[in-house]
Amino acid sequence: MNKLHNFSLLENADFLLSVLDACSDGILISDDEGNVLYVNAAYESTTGLTKEQMVGNNLQKLRDEEKLFNFAVSLLVLEQRKPASIIHEYITGKKALTTGNPICGEDGQAIMGVVCNTRDISGLINLRNELEVTRRLLEKYSSELHQLRQQHMQQYEDFVYRSKAMADMLQLASKAAQFDSSVLIQGESGVGKELLAKFIHQQSPRAEGPYIRVNCAAIPTELFESELFGYEQGSFTGASQKGKPGMFELANEGTILLDEVGELPLTVQSKLLRVLQEKEVFRLGAQKSTKLNVRVLAATNKDLALEVKKGNFREDLYFRLNVVPIVIPPLRERPEDIPELIRYFLEKLNKRYKRNLCISLEAMEVMASYSWPGNVRELENLIEYLFIVDTNGEIGMEDLPPKLVADHVLSASNLPAAEQTGKLNYLLERFEKDILISALKIYPSIRKAASTLGVDPSTLSRKLKKYGITQQGNSFLIESSTGKTKLLK
Repeated sequence: MNKLHNFSLLENADFLLSVLDACSDGILISDDEGNVLYVNAAYESTTGLTKEQMVGNNLQKLRDEEKLFNFAVSLLVLEQRKPASIIHEYITGKKALTTGNPICGEDGQAIMGVVCNTRDISGLINLRNELEVTRRLLEKYSSELHQLRQQHMQQYEDFVYRSKAMADMLQLASKAAQFDSSVLIQGESGVGKELLAKFIHQQSPRAEGPYIRVNCAAIPTELFESELFGYEQGSFTGASQKGKPGMFELANEGTILLDEVGELPLTVQSKLLRVLQEKEVFRLGAQKSTKLNVRVLAATNKDLALEVKKGNFREDLYFRLNVVPIVIPPLRERPEDIPELIRYFLEKLNKRYKRNLCISLEAMEVMASYSWPGNVRELENLIEYLFIVDTNGEIGMEDLPPKLVADHVLSASNLPAAEQTGKLNYLLERFEKDILISALKIYPSIRKAASTLGVDPSTLSRKLKKYGITQQGNSFLIESSTGKTKLLK
């Protein structure tokens, strides 16, 4: 009974018209000549055209003569005999997507009319426009953020660190850069004192001015005054006939770095103090002084306070230079920075020479535990050396200098628990493994390598098995700390 009732509803024209009137999309039905047979309420709301204007009238007449609209999808469907769609803005200000489909007869060929579905897409278009505006804002903010990051990286690109000690030190340096106060940079050789001095200059209001570095340890005492303060023409034998400005004059309106200031002889220190106090220099042979506007930075690997007590450095000059003291911690006091520096130097070399050299976790651990008496400079030089001599594509334990490996395994904290009572045996085994690997690199044959080492081939084979070194054809594979194997070349 229900099925029959539903079927009868579909045969009821009033029911079907009620369905069309209930649609949220606008509906327009025309015959095969373009005469409008029906429009629903949603069509009127969307287009602003009423049933009285549309129903019973021909679409071509309404378009061409009465100018109610400038395009009719139904006419395009009748002309092309296939579905068509357009986006149109009506007098209501609403934008709508209208799709027309032909109504075909039972044979599927003859077109009896056209039904058009008109959907208001004003909200979607507004949303799209809002999204576009948002996208442009995001691109703008992303670009600005990228520029800020680029500026930040440009300012900090030579400082690679993770430690809090370095972060605090750079924060202090950044603050000090904004003022003209003298800064005394202290730290061991190779920690990057000159790098920090350049950073302070670049961060300061004097960044556009000159930056002059003076290596105080490299200037002979007898030439110090003429080099730093300059001279007039004919001041002494061999002097230029045009005279010469000194380093302080060249740094005017900028920054001067007195590197290795702790190496200055006492006789020179008094002359330097006068320049710093008076902010002027007298060229050798000059009758009047030259006023200066120079920011003074000083760097040393010596403890100047201790040098003052020893009588090697003037106390008044020390206080003049030490207005803002900054100490760069040595690498051994910030081991968490070592892996970051290793990756940075490797990446820089890989990019420069278009390679893809990496380092094993085991080798990284050994390097991170080393004391690095030469600090960052020593680390960078070693990475460059390993990069040049590498033949396997990976820096492994066997590639490291024996001193690093020895220091690593001699440290009780670095030994496995099982080896704590047998340090010597553990150390000997580690070096034995390195020796075997080196021999196989030179003589890629067990028989030849055994002969070179003065052992029986069977003995060498047992030792290779012990250390995870296996033969594959004419090559040898060694297990790495990552669980992978690499080829010995």
